[in-house]
Amino acid sequence: MSTDEVAFSLVDEASFEAIPAPAGPGARCQTCDYWERFDGSRDALAADATDASARADSKLRRLMAGRELAGAYGMLAWRDGGQDRVALGWAQFGPLSPARWVVTCLQVAVDAEDRQGVAIALLSAVCEDLDRRGITAVEAYPEGAADDWVSSAGPVHVYVAAGFERAAGDDRYPVMRRELVGEAERMEWGDLLAKARPADDSGEGWPVPLPKGPTEDDLFRLPPAKPSKPNPFGEG
Repeated sequence: MSTDEVAFSLVDEASFEAIPAPAGPGARCQTCDYWERFDGSRDALAADATDASARADSKLRRLMAGRELAGAYGMLAWRDGGQDRVALGWAQFGPLSPARWVVTCLQVAVDAEDRQGVAIALLSAVCEDLDRRGITAVEAYPEGAADDWVSSAGPVHVYVAAGFERAAGDDRYPVMRRELVGEAERMEWGDLLAKARPADDSGEGWPVPLPKGPTEDDLFRLPPAKPSKPNPFGEG
């Protein structure tokens, strides 16, 4: 299968359940909160687990948290087949800071043809999307392991092929980093706010009501002199 036959889309409510199973035994991306909590787990919950639905709903909300401003925090790779398309890969990412983001998960189905090629194409598509959002650097923390795909972040060699370089760490715990050009840096903050404006907003008080401030003339006007207090000990 050529990577030209692979399509990419940001995750949404309709595609959330299509995220393919990762390589780690017993893991399930829809309920995994490993990266969001100190006590998080990659393990799939039992079918009758009472908190399975709640954890899936929470994960979906977190993935959608940035959608109104710039885009969701996950991307799927699909074998393009119209209505019969099949999800092959999954990448999850999010902000460490406004300018620097991290890819937390990169997985491609074990039975996917050209698994590495799909992963490289998916990672490249993620970087292009983040570049469009004005992000200037992306990092990932894959772990060296006997099976490259067991690590949530995927194989190190995929990052190298997608233009990442090792910025720190060692062979066991490398920090992979790719600098972006920040194509959306020309986008003004007002443009981002406009994208997030509620549909029923009247136009006043967005994003917060601003108090009446000083005019331009006021900014350059000296403040009035304060009255001096009389000196109880005399002037001399």
